[in-house]
Amino acid sequence: MNPASVDPEAASRFAAEARASGLALPTARRFNPRIVLVAVAVIVAASVSVGYATGWMNLSRPAVNPLDQLPLCPPGGVTVSVAAEPDLAGAVASAWPSLVGGFGAATGHCLIVRSGTTDSAFGALTGHSAYAELGPELPAAAGPGTLGGATFAVPLLVSPVVVVVNANGLGGSVSLSAPALAGILLGTITAWNAPELAATNPGWSSSEPISVVTLAGPSVTNGLLSSYLADHSPSFRSDVGVGANVTFPVGTVEPTEAAVLSEVERTNGSVGYVASDVCPTLPFGVVCASLQSGFSTFVSPSATSVEAAASLEANSTAAVAQQWQNVSGVAPWNTSVYPLVQTTYAVMYRDLGVAYGDQVDLNTSKWLIALFFWIASDTGGGVATVGVASGFVALPTTLGYLGEIADLSVTYLGGWILAPPGAVLEESGESGGDGGETGEF
Repeated sequence: MNPASVDPEAASRFAAEARASGLALPTARRFNPRIVLVAVAVIVAASVSVGYATGWMNLSRPAVNPLDQLPLCPPGGVTVSVAAEPDLAGAVASAWPSLVGGFGAATGHCLIVRSGTTDSAFGALTGHSAYAELGPELPAAAGPGTLGGATFAVPLLVSPVVVVVNANGLGGSVSLSAPALAGILLGTITAWNAPELAATNPGWSSSEPISVVTLAGPSVTNGLLSSYLADHSPSFRSDVGVGANVTFPVGTVEPTEAAVLSEVERTNGSVGYVASDVCPTLPFGVVCASLQSGFSTFVSPSATSVEAAASLEANSTAAVAQQWQNVSGVAPWNTSVYPLVQTTYAVMYRDLGVAYGDQVDLNTSKWLIALFFWIASDTGGGVATVGVASGFVALPTTLGYLGEIADLSVTYLGGWILAPPGAVLEESGESGGDGGETGEF
C-alpha cells in the first residue's frame, strides 16, 4: 500500500483503538539528513585517524623511502659529530656503536660518526661542536636561548625506568605497589617484612633491612619516577615533590645510573632505579621489580610491556603534534602497560644550514638525517635486533611514523634535506625551542 493514499483521520482512529486494546504499533521515523551527514563525518574522521596512525592511508609514511635519495659517497666518506647528554640511558649509550654499524651496513659504510659526551645538556650544540645530541632532555621552555636558534627533537628509541632490587635472601621476584615504593624512598618502610611489601609478595619472611640508592639530579629519570610516585602518595608529593632535581630524605646518592646499579649489586636488600635496560640483562642477584600500573595490576619491564606503553603514548594529542615536551613518560593508571618509559631523542637545530653555515653542507646533512630516519623507521629490523641484545626498544609503529615525520621536518636553508618526491614542506607544530625540560615519553 502506498502510505500517501491512507486517510489521515482513519489512521488516527486506528491508532487510538489499537492503544486502547493494548497493542504497540511501530513508530514511523522521518529521514533526517543532518543525522546522516554527522554520522558520515564521524566515520570519515575515524578512518583518517586510523589511517594516520597505521599508515594504510599513506598519510604519515612517505611513499618513497628517503634513504634511496642519499647522495653518492665522496672519497673518504662523510663525517658527522654526535654528542650524548649525561643522562642518556645506559642501554642506548652502550648500543650506539652497533646502531651506527647497522646503518653503515644498510647504506654502504659511507657515514663516519664521531661520538662524544657533553658535561651538560645541549653544551655541544651551543658550541657547535656537534650536529646533534642524543638524550632524554629537550630544550627549555623559554626558547632557544644560548642555543642560538630554534631546535627540533626527533624520537629514536624507548627504554624503561627500572626499579632494581638486590633480591639475595628475599626469594626471587619482587612486586612493588606505588605507595610501598614511595614509602621505601621516604624512609618510612625500612625492612622487607613490612606489611605493605608482604601484601604484594606473599610467602616472604625475610627481615632483611632495606638500603636505598638514589640518583643525583638533574635527571629526567628522577622526574619520571617522582611524578609516578607523587600521583599515588600524598606524603611523597608533599615531602619530596616532582622534578629532575628532587632530593630523597634517605639513602646513598650516586652520580650516575651505572654507579646506582653497582651499589645495588653490592648490598643485599638494596633498592635503586635506573633508566637502562629491560630485564633480564642485570647483574646476578639483582632483579627488576614489577611496578603497579593499576589498582590490582603489576607489570614487569619487558620489551613487550615497554613497547605497549610507548604505543599508548604515541596516540596522545601531544605526540601527534610532535609537542614532545607535553608527552608524559608515566602511563595512565589501569592500562596494564609498564608505567615508566623514557624516550631518547636526537636534538638538532631546526635548520642546519642556518645554524652551521659552511661548517655543514647539504650532503652531510642528508647523511645525518638519514641515520636518524633509519633508526626511527627500522624498516630492516636492524634497530630491533640491536635493541633485543642491548635492552632498549625500537619505536613502535605509530611512534616510528611520527619519528620519520620529525626527521623530514629538519631543513637546510629553508629547503628539504631528505623528502619523497612531491612532498610539501609544512610548518610543524613542535619546536624543541618552545618545550619544557622533561623530555619524557
